[in-house]
Amino acid sequence: MIEYSKSDGVCILSLDDPPLNAIGFELLDELGAAVNLANADEDVRGIIVTGTGDHFSAGADVNLFDGIFSAKEAIEMSRIFQDVLDTVEDSQKPSVAAVTGKVMGCALELAMACRFRVCTHGSKFSSPEVTLAINPGAGGTQRLPRLIGVEAALRMLLTAKPIDAGAALELGLVDAICQGVQLIETARGLLASEKTPVAASRRTDKVSDIRANEKAFEQAQKLIEKVRPEIIAPKKIIEAVRTGLDESYQAGLDKEQQGFAACMDTLATRNKIYVFFAGRKTGKVPESEQIAPAKIATAAVVGTGSMGAGIAQALAAAGLAVIMTDADEQATDRAIKRIQTSVEKQVERGKMRRDRANEMIQRISVAQSWQDIASVDIVIEAVFEEITVKREVMGKIEAICRSDAIIASNTSTINLDELAEKLTRPERLIGLHFFNPAHRMPLVEVIRRDGTNAGVIAAAMKFVKDIRKTPVLVNNREGFVVNRIFIPYLKEAFRLLEDGADPRAVDAAMVGFGFAMGPLTLIDMAGIDILAFTDKQMCKAFATHMPLSRIAASLVEQGCLGQKTACGVYRYEEGDYTPKNSRTTRDIIANVQNEAGKTARDVGADEITDRLVLRMVAEAFRVVQEKIAQRQSDIDVAMVLGTGFPDFRGGVLKYAYDTGLETIASRLDWLAERFGERFRPCEFLRNETGV
Repeated sequence: MIEYSKSDGVCILSLDDPPLNAIGFELLDELGAAVNLANADEDVRGIIVTGTGDHFSAGADVNLFDGIFSAKEAIEMSRIFQDVLDTVEDSQKPSVAAVTGKVMGCALELAMACRFRVCTHGSKFSSPEVTLAINPGAGGTQRLPRLIGVEAALRMLLTAKPIDAGAALELGLVDAICQGVQLIETARGLLASEKTPVAASRRTDKVSDIRANEKAFEQAQKLIEKVRPEIIAPKKIIEAVRTGLDESYQAGLDKEQQGFAACMDTLATRNKIYVFFAGRKTGKVPESEQIAPAKIATAAVVGTGSMGAGIAQALAAAGLAVIMTDADEQATDRAIKRIQTSVEKQVERGKMRRDRANEMIQRISVAQSWQDIASVDIVIEAVFEEITVKREVMGKIEAICRSDAIIASNTSTINLDELAEKLTRPERLIGLHFFNPAHRMPLVEVIRRDGTNAGVIAAAMKFVKDIRKTPVLVNNREGFVVNRIFIPYLKEAFRLLEDGADPRAVDAAMVGFGFAMGPLTLIDMAGIDILAFTDKQMCKAFATHMPLSRIAASLVEQGCLGQKTACGVYRYEEGDYTPKNSRTTRDIIANVQNEAGKTARDVGADEITDRLVLRMVAEAFRVVQEKIAQRQSDIDVAMVLGTGFPDFRGGVLKYAYDTGLETIASRLDWLAERFGERFRPCEFLRNETGV
């Protein structure tokens, strides 16, 4: 864990737990013992703390969080980390952190406990704990503001955004930047300095301006105004920083411990941690563990609409050479322009360097004929979601490509068996369902048929990981996991309109539940016609899927398709996607109600939430019953990453278990009696309740 070496009066302590040198209790124990050993050695005049490999450390071993079951245990964990880092800071011999690559969370806290800090040009510093709804627990809330000032510290602690080496030097977080080969020698040079810096915990120069501090706290409060009340970490971070400045460093540490324990005691934090761990499991396929997946280095994307363009951009960003092709040359030209515009925006926002942007664009080429894609490792079909079109394209792909190439369909709902019927090598077919926009959405559903080659599955799973996305392996069934569960939710939103719910109330209820936007706003963004088309396929496959409401059908008939036509459920003005009330929608709702003999009634927020969320829950348990996913936690990850289901609720199934399955089943039965069999609990759910 800690590699101890000594030369020329300097002790070098290397964090040695590749690939990310995660900091756990064992490493902490060894670190504390190594510092004490160096202090007791008369031949040692200084200590260098560094890491082996490409990264200093990604921070605390997150597996530790999974073993905390009480506030007392959380406080004890925080205390242990704080005590060891105090040992580092209080060392009789001066210390320098020599870091490279990732310096995250507890690793940053360790670096700040050293008297000097030097980094390589490619280093990235961050405090990501808040993304798991916890606050730093190893002194980060105390040392960071004392080193870089309250405003900059709170910004790092509350946003989790990393800063690069240049920013770290400018802020005073590091003392020097160097090339990687010079890291240890530069650290030695700092130790040879005549004057050792004051320990970070005793620094006051960056926090002495009371007026500036108060302004920073005011800005921080504004920054967290929209944070969900279930997420208490930002508030606890601010409290710990303020306590440390108003009272003392030790009081701040105590407040940090208490905040860490309070966060770990909330369901929201436990659910975020659950989703984090669940996301690490999705890529594990037991039956493929002994298979060495084939390397995929070149790819072709057939179909250059918005989805195809997004997929090509995602692959190129991950370093793959990509060939794009489409029967419509103008569509390909538009796709290239769309990608260039997207990349240019990233450069303008400082999210991508110009040279990397140019390299990425150069990795994308356009096929002049089908022969140009003959030698690629994988071909991803991304044409219109219509089975006859897809079959025709699949046939052309198979005829031209290598016999060992992987043929992937980006279908979102179609059963792969229907696409495999005409293929001579159906075992090479797999589904790769990207989500729109594909270059930004982190999820890919990997769909296997009964006859899919195991090596193809293994290669596809690795491919998705290599392009920096999360793969969820699912079995072949229309809609797979995400659309199977989410489309009923979107449809239920229209059913609520039929019953008298106001569109804004429907959206507000789901934003209140934790979604970034409501279902009707989302439908307008995606296109009501797309939902209507997809729904026809889903209704054929599943008896519990009622046809889409006449409200949606009428909107489509009148050309109100959503934002792309400036009218959908809501009305939009040119260049402005702020939803406005639509008289057309109001009239359509009234007509549908009259035709159905319904009288509009007051539909409250509780009913809206129940019908929308529990419709997903009911369908999710059917997915479990049919063994569509490998594990229940995969379904939760898919819904969080693919639909924005609030991660602080743990995902659709975790939410059900947290609520209590008896309560869920009882409520679903009530909804089924009142609104239809689509809500009826499946056999698996009934068995799980034990009733």
